[in-house]
Amino acid sequence: MQNNFNNEINNIPVFIYGLLEEDERRNYMRIYRKQLRDSQNPFEMPEVEFIKTFRLNQDLTRILIEWLEPHAGIRRRTTKLPFYLEVLATLNFLGTGSYQHSVGSCTWVAMSQPAISRSLKKVCRLVTGLLMPEWIKFPTTMEEKTAIKGGFYEKFGFRGAIGCIDGTHVEIITPPITDVDHPPHVYIDRNGVHSINVMLICDSNCKILACDARFPGSVHDSAIFRVSDIRNNLRMCFENGDDTSWLIGDSGYGQEPWLFTPIPVVAPGSPQERYNQLLRSTRNPIERTNGILKGRFRCLIKHRVLHFHPVQAAYIIYAASTLHNIALWANLALEEDEIVVENDEGNGDNAVGIVEPEQNCFNLGRAARENYIRRNIIQ
Repeated sequence: MQNNFNNEINNIPVFIYGLLEEDERRNYMRIYRKQLRDSQNPFEMPEVEFIKTFRLNQDLTRILIEWLEPHAGIRRRTTKLPFYLEVLATLNFLGTGSYQHSVGSCTWVAMSQPAISRSLKKVCRLVTGLLMPEWIKFPTTMEEKTAIKGGFYEKFGFRGAIGCIDGTHVEIITPPITDVDHPPHVYIDRNGVHSINVMLICDSNCKILACDARFPGSVHDSAIFRVSDIRNNLRMCFENGDDTSWLIGDSGYGQEPWLFTPIPVVAPGSPQERYNQLLRSTRNPIERTNGILKGRFRCLIKHRVLHFHPVQAAYIIYAASTLHNIALWANLALEEDEIVVENDEGNGDNAVGIVEPEQNCFNLGRAARENYIRRNIIQ
């Protein structure tokens, strides 16, 4: 019945259409626009073009839609956008970094700016709430830690590493001056722009193990780690006898028993210098992870400012990080020339404002580092 009605109304001559009542005319245009939008199927695109447009391949995108759609809510209006178009519009925005009106004018996802905004908010929150807990997990069991340690040792020869940690900045627009919970001045980072400082931890294969996008750009990397649940977990494990598991960080972090950092001053040719060199090469996955993440989802790269409130910007970051891990799971590689290199990432070797651990923790960390050098670095 409905199909027959659609066929009939689409065949109305122009002169008769002009005689329709206002409600009938509006209903006719809604049906026409919906049919026009659905007439072009994005899944009929060549695979290469599809990946370039949506950053995931067609099979993985279908799987993503199947995972999310049962939780997308009941459609109360027959003219509401199909959920797959909402997902595609979100992927297009995340991947291209284009502003919403550019995504809306895409041939394959012809949607208005308000529709894009609603879809982006909806899909990113679904990915964060439903998929992030399953796809971004920090190792807590001995089996999980052992597997990650094996990956780092096989690739870099560093024993005991269960992850690399660093901060990366994602620029955002200035929050409203009236927002007492997100005052604009705290989002100004060391480069003088408004940003979110995102804590990332990855394994040797560039899989993200932790992502924290709650803190403004003025907060130092070490301060974010200091108050994180992960640090509390590592400390508890250390106190319970696990003294052979540690993160790898740069000198923007304070040395702790569960977090190894470079030694500031070393003699040429000494075991300490070789330790620094080994630590630097072992940290390479976190820099590559950040480059792959921002290369695939270019809305996060420097100068592609997220025009969203910090809360929504955080959801975008979490969704992109989750989809990064899903793409790795599907062996969806990124071309080397697409990997982003941002030279000002993190706080680096000349960092200021480091939040040092308490003295006893620092002493235990320094002793653990020296013990590692004695046991594992050739004299």
